[in-house]
Amino acid sequence: MVPIVIPLTEQVKRTALANGADLVGIVDAGLIPEQTESLHRLLAGATRIVVVVTRHSLSALDSHNNQARQFDTIHTYQECERAAHKVARQIEDLGRAAIAVPAFIPIDMKAPKNGMRGEINWRDAAVQAGLGSWGENGLLVTRDFGSAVRICGVATDAPLEADRPLFEDVCDHCLDCVKSCPPQALSGGGKIDKKKCGDHIFRYGFRTFQGFMSDLFDRDARARTTIDGFQLREIWQNFMTGNYYYCFRCQTRCHRSEPSTGE
Repeated sequence: MVPIVIPLTEQVKRTALANGADLVGIVDAGLIPEQTESLHRLLAGATRIVVVVTRHSLSALDSHNNQARQFDTIHTYQECERAAHKVARQIEDLGRAAIAVPAFIPIDMKAPKNGMRGEINWRDAAVQAGLGSWGENGLLVTRDFGSAVRICGVATDAPLEADRPLFEDVCDHCLDCVKSCPPQALSGGGKIDKKKCGDHIFRYGFRTFQGFMSDLFDRDARARTTIDGFQLREIWQNFMTGNYYYCFRCQTRCHRSEPSTGE
């Protein structure tokens, strides 16, 4: 029998779907030129982005128990990340470069981003990869899961076949998302008052941590500079991820080689 050869693009998608992804698409990096600088920092020569989407449990998100909602959010991020890492390792094993890029944290906490923007706009990438369309809430709207999803993916130089954006508009523009927003941060057309939104959804996140530190130590200009600076943001992020490594040189310079013959 002639062995069946599965194209690399199909292999990658199968791997993502088998490891936690509910949707996966591939976008030509040239379609999102505003990401060029970020992509170059991640992986010089990256030409494709594999976009991985994982769905939430609507039952959990609709629960009145915040621990259930948080638990599902953690799980959804982890499933998304697991799929991305599996894809990145698969591509590397085939001799191409690939980097899994997070949906959430770790993220660049230095100015000017200050932890407010990731390296890739995943919503835009997902739309360009044909996984959904823009919603009135400014989020990705998918056919099967609406906006109750998380997104991450992989930057790579592998010659993957790119998908195309959808022709139809998945959002039905009912404006239920706008009407139901507790802090009234949404005004339709994808417009978001990020201050109102952030104050509501992150009320026990970094801003509260920063305020707590300010209450403890805000006695002079030096304390204020420290509280507003990169170090406190990065320390908070390390609390969140449990990872505080900052150098990997000895690992990356130790390449595999042929065993010594003893001569």
